[in-house]
Amino acid sequence: MDRPVTRRRSRLTARLRRGTLRGALAALTALVLTVPFVVAWRVYVDQQNVTRQVSVPTARVDAATAARWKAVGAGLPERAAPVILTYHDLKPHSRSRYIVDPAVFERQLSALQAAGYRTLTTAEFVDYLLGGPVPPRSVMLTFDDGTHGLWTYGDRVLARHRMHAVSFLITGRVSRHRPYYLSWQEIARMARSGRWDFEDHTHDLHSRTRIGPHGELGSLLAHRRYLGSTGRLESTDHYQRRVRADFASSLAAFEEHGLPRPSLFAYPFSESAAPQQTSYVRDLIERTFAAALTDKTFSPEPAARRSAVHQEYQRLEVFADTTADALLAQVAARTPVPPSGDPLRFPERWTGISWKPLGGTDALTGKGVAASAGNYVYGAYAPYGAADWDHYSVTADMAALPARGGSATVFARVGGDATVGVRVSHGTAQVVSGRAHNRVLAEHALTPGPAHEVRLTVDGARTEAVVDGRHRFTVPNGSGVRGTGGIALALSRGDSGGSWPAFSRVETAPLRGPAPAARPFDGPAGWTDGDGHQARAVIGAGGVQPVGPRGWNLAAYRPGGTTHWSGYTLHTRLTGLSQEGLHSSVVVRRGAPDQLTVRLSRGWITLLSGPGAHPRTVLSRKLPEATERDVRVTVGARSSDVTVGDGSVRVSVPAAGGTGGFALGVYRQSPAQPWPGFEGCTVGGGRTA
Repeated sequence: MDRPVTRRRSRLTARLRRGTLRGALAALTALVLTVPFVVAWRVYVDQQNVTRQVSVPTARVDAATAARWKAVGAGLPERAAPVILTYHDLKPHSRSRYIVDPAVFERQLSALQAAGYRTLTTAEFVDYLLGGPVPPRSVMLTFDDGTHGLWTYGDRVLARHRMHAVSFLITGRVSRHRPYYLSWQEIARMARSGRWDFEDHTHDLHSRTRIGPHGELGSLLAHRRYLGSTGRLESTDHYQRRVRADFASSLAAFEEHGLPRPSLFAYPFSESAAPQQTSYVRDLIERTFAAALTDKTFSPEPAARRSAVHQEYQRLEVFADTTADALLAQVAARTPVPPSGDPLRFPERWTGISWKPLGGTDALTGKGVAASAGNYVYGAYAPYGAADWDHYSVTADMAALPARGGSATVFARVGGDATVGVRVSHGTAQVVSGRAHNRVLAEHALTPGPAHEVRLTVDGARTEAVVDGRHRFTVPNGSGVRGTGGIALALSRGDSGGSWPAFSRVETAPLRGPAPAARPFDGPAGWTDGDGHQARAVIGAGGVQPVGPRGWNLAAYRPGGTTHWSGYTLHTRLTGLSQEGLHSSVVVRRGAPDQLTVRLSRGWITLLSGPGAHPRTVLSRKLPEATERDVRVTVGARSSDVTVGDGSVRVSVPAAGGTGGFALGVYRQSPAQPWPGFEGCTVGGGRTA
């Protein structure tokens, strides 16, 4: 190569190197000049969207008050189902009954702390709901709507008491209508503090809308909108698409801003869906969240075993005029108590009609009935604290029963779906069903007299009543977990307005010996996931509802104690197979070489034989599309017989005589999809003891 060409190439290379160096220097200069501007801009934006925090003075509590608060907790269990509190906002000098003064909030936390209550995180609460251990005596502080007072006033109060709280966000309003709602920047700081969890309160359904032709209003979540242009309600299909889209937007907002996927949902205005929409909305919420919270229910629904059936739990609403003493008394009244001793010794735990405080027990014991009582007095003992009572007895002595007109009634399983009462008059005993309607189930003549004794024994599947030690009645409990509950007393002096009867003695006691063995689908006990941990599912009253953020979920019943099972039948209804990418599985003979998996999706069935990662396919068949399917699997010594639906699929799969228990599994392609579930589950027959 000649030298001129070489020299030209050398000069070109040098110019390129100088150009690259100049470009790099220019880029570096731009970066040096830009970074401070970007940082300053971020600081400016952050400052514009973060309200200045205000310190709330420490509550001044004298020794007598502290001792009084401590005494409230002294008579309560050290471990108990938590009480959930509802706040809305914190702000001084507000005229709204929903906004609590920060100084009052500070004093309320001081009272709860003095009585021995701690606060729960969302993770601790959900773990308990899914069958984890009962926590120390606790409250869960929840705040609806995501208002700015949580950051401005509440955060520092929580920090002082080393407590935790949960904020339910209306994600579509975050950083809007400032400063009423929190900003995403404030939420990020609160989340980093470890004092706050953030959960779901819809994206933009926290509004009231017209729901009828006469101007009736209702929640956008709970009701179909009334369209003035057509004079009709929006279509069911449009309503359901609207709700689904809102939930998807809310979950996307959590993900976009780096918050964990919410596990809890709070109903806007605590307004559950209208009857026509109830099943759809409740089903969607159950499949999207571990639990739903509301301030309004038809019966006591504390965070306990019975409420887990519907995954819906009742909160205690705190108002501007709720004093620390009043709040502590209400929390104590909702803290579970055991069925032990004389309930009349605790007049503060008794409630009357509509759960309002009874104001003492004098009316029940003959010491005086208010003139306003009319002809009937009713008192329920700790309806929240006794909501999960089972395997107990109550004995009551009635006195002063008039010869005509008056009666005394003892109720058991109060607050649940299987309330039973014994109504006794001067010469008759009746067993009645329910408190309101009192349908007579049985009747027996008594030796006439002014005094009689009633003993009710509540024992899982039955309630037994014995009057005067010899007249015996038995009432089956067909409500399962929903059939639990406490006691109530009622007195009537008849329509003629005669003299009042009274209760001279009431005694409650747990039954001796172990409680009846729970059936597999009665509760979460004994269920584990594929990794040997507590199953991530809500289990109760014949239902299994998976929860959690993963793409798959397995719930196996007592895998270490069912290896000998044989000759049993498992029946269940698979629900929620509403989308592509979802499937549910029923597994029998679990752990045996001939383990059988029945896998169903919206339009397909697959049978797999053998454990492990590579079972062989026995059957794969397309089915007519359906979102729900009934499945029955009978495990015999030589085969497993599978029936789907009305018998359109009947398959017998040979087995080598292996034994084993069962599991239920679900899969979803995307964490944004709702979980399928299982309803009406039963297992029986064969060696399953």
